[in-house]
Amino acid sequence: MSRFFISCPIGFENSLVEELKSFWFEMIDLDGLPTRSSFPELDLIKGGLELECEDHLGYQINLFSKIAGRVLLRVASFESRYFDQFEKQLSKVPLNTFLETGMPVTLQVESHKSRLNNEKSILESASGVLQKMGFNVVDKAKVNIYLRFEKDRATISLDTTGEHLHRRGYAVYRGEAPLRETLAAYLIRRLSALVNLDQDLTIVDPFVGSGTILFEALSCYLPNLHREYSWQIFKKTPKLFKSDSWTKNFRWIRNSGQPLAVGYDIDEKAILNLSRNKDEFCKVFGVTDVPIKAEVKDSQDVQLQRSELTKNVWLVCNPPYGIRLDDQNVREIIQSFEQDVDGMVILHPPIWNFNFSHLKLVSSDDFKNQGLSLKLSIYSKKIN
Repeated sequence: MSRFFISCPIGFENSLVEELKSFWFEMIDLDGLPTRSSFPELDLIKGGLELECEDHLGYQINLFSKIAGRVLLRVASFESRYFDQFEKQLSKVPLNTFLETGMPVTLQVESHKSRLNNEKSILESASGVLQKMGFNVVDKAKVNIYLRFEKDRATISLDTTGEHLHRRGYAVYRGEAPLRETLAAYLIRRLSALVNLDQDLTIVDPFVGSGTILFEALSCYLPNLHREYSWQIFKKTPKLFKSDSWTKNFRWIRNSGQPLAVGYDIDEKAILNLSRNKDEFCKVFGVTDVPIKAEVKDSQDVQLQRSELTKNVWLVCNPPYGIRLDDQNVREIIQSFEQDVDGMVILHPPIWNFNFSHLKLVSSDDFKNQGLSLKLSIYSKKIN
């Protein structure tokens, strides 16, 4: 059993918990069958959560989580007030249990309320110790070792992720001010608490851009099996995951049907980018096609035809604001869809207010995205 820290944007912790519960029993044990390990106890921390589980399950969280940013394997934790104390304890950390001797590694340092707080000095100290342990410390490597100092205690972690998890691999073609995939996934996760993400649902994005929200809706329950992760080159990577056909072990992954994804954008280039990303999406997730329809059209000219859509229709969007489009105009466009949808999930500036006649506010949450203050408002005709 090992301890893992799963990071996420601040404020997303509870949604990360629900997401973990949704896919826990779709991960596999070393015999290739769905795990029989019970769902672990969780410790929620600002910006993530910690849990204890077997290594092969901790590694697989990378495959399934759409909200997480990284999955760190906690290797050691010890008191560290002085450099000689730190170096002595670091030399005892069993990194060679996970990493081959001579493997290139990169160090990441973070310090809060600790005597050891100079990043450059910590890097020099740790590099010297790791070199003696047989590791090659470089500026950029596939394996990252995280050194975190908190109140004179050092925690040593191995990054099992590699490239940040928001880099799914499909968003090759981007437009102006693209929405990060983890944030789009959070919108979809909040939607999934109100309505099933299946063939009875249509998701409409009238400001679709390159399609991030729609692609995250279509991949919500699909593991990302075709990108590289750092844990795949660990010494302790189970043999099961080293075979050429290891992805076939996930053959029972849920397939309750995908929602119909509909998007509009006035920018012809944006729709072209979406079409290209659709091809990349199919490669990444190993599917031949996805139910997505995108059209070049000004969102204020869109008229939804419910007879052509599904039983449930929800608008989910990250509308343009500020200098990109007049705020009042955008709000009026969103409000014009009220009669044709069953609910809305809207990411918007905190100062925006919406006036709906039939939709009721379910929730409204404030949070920050890369330093920008935003509000996530959810409206529905039926409040569960």
